[in-house]
Amino acid sequence: MKMTAIKNIILATVMSFTATFALGQENWDGHKYGTDTVKAQKSEAMFNQYFKARDYQSVYPYWEYLFNNAPVVSKRITFNGAFIAKKYLIHLSKTDSAAYEQRKDGLIDTILLAYDMRIKYWGQRDIVLAKKAADMFSLRPMLRDSALGMFNESVKNLGYKTEYKTPLYYLKSAITENKRDKYSADSLLDLYFELQDIIDYNLKIEGKAQKKWVACDTLVAKMMRPYFTCEKLEEFFKPKTDTSATDIALLKKVTNLLDIAKCNNSAYALDIAVKVYKLEPSSDAAISIAKTYKGIGNGPEALKWYNKGIDGVMDTTKKADIYQTMASLEYAAGNVSKATSYAKKVLAINPNNGAAHLIIASGYAKSKDACKSDGIDGKSVYWAAVDRAVKAKSVDPSVAEQANKFINVYSAYFIKGEQAFFKNFPVQEGGTYTVPCLGVSTIVRFNK
Repeated sequence: MKMTAIKNIILATVMSFTATFALGQENWDGHKYGTDTVKAQKSEAMFNQYFKARDYQSVYPYWEYLFNNAPVVSKRITFNGAFIAKKYLIHLSKTDSAAYEQRKDGLIDTILLAYDMRIKYWGQRDIVLAKKAADMFSLRPMLRDSALGMFNESVKNLGYKTEYKTPLYYLKSAITENKRDKYSADSLLDLYFELQDIIDYNLKIEGKAQKKWVACDTLVAKMMRPYFTCEKLEEFFKPKTDTSATDIALLKKVTNLLDIAKCNNSAYALDIAVKVYKLEPSSDAAISIAKTYKGIGNGPEALKWYNKGIDGVMDTTKKADIYQTMASLEYAAGNVSKATSYAKKVLAINPNNGAAHLIIASGYAKSKDACKSDGIDGKSVYWAAVDRAVKAKSVDPSVAEQANKFINVYSAYFIKGEQAFFKNFPVQEGGTYTVPCLGVSTIVRFNK
């Protein structure tokens, strides 16, 4: 830990406990109700009434008296102290800006002091330290370094007993500092893997907390998405997946993380995907293998696995995306007919997919040799191809640039009017014509 962080932690702790002593030395004599039993009991009754009603504005003055004069009358006084003070601070910020500005610093001090009081009277220092760190980081920007130090101390001491919220707040704080160039990306990844180890341990423990750890795991992965690198993921998880080759939960997690980080183009990604499929054959597992083969440039194997998994895909948007990928792979392999077939399946789900329309347009253009029964050397296919390209950009502006290129290229292949005349083409320019090999109706257009 940096020396400045240590100094700040010491300073913050000394200030807090000095304030605690200052609060207690005049009115606190060790008695549960302090020096004024009647007033403390009345305050406790009103506190309980308003706290139960969640009326934190009204509860604050009674809580404040008890906090200062009878802090052990109930665990709620210090356990919920920071929460109540924050609620009151928020209330002032929304209703009385002048009072908010005047009392803001004092209330923030009270929030942080409440954590120290809780530790003093009820223990659980390492658990409370993480809670204090979260509030210190957000409320006292000058002490952010100290807050990260507190998070670190809490996690180091608690290990697998760390509470589920701590990884979220700790990582979120570290990411904030990374954006301020105060915390390196490498350090952030190291922290993620340290916290991930704790998360993974707790995910295996059945009970009420398991759902909370699942949510924590999901949110942590989402926060770290921009920072994941393929090398770091493999470096951290490979030893685990090598020794726990039948741990399906772990393997699925790694598959998901590799997918998030777009790391589907490595031997490691393929190894994990195959292990998952062997343990639990499913549509998702087959699709994962397909993505990996596509990532490493093996189109035929990718198509094989996409075909194994596509029927089990229930999400129509996902299914359309997979058909689009299959169409692109077939087209790249020169299988125009299959590519067109998959593109039509895409359009059956989403008629506004411009890329699928362009594949079909290209398929039409490549059908020239099969369409010579039109009497003009198959050039009628270019009319149909241009129609499709025009359709593509009309329904999907994102493909407009590519569509315009197609239109310019295919239009250049239109037959000239005089050539059509000498070949006795039966339809005048502007007339309707059905391209024989395609069964597609189009408008006749001639080049000059």
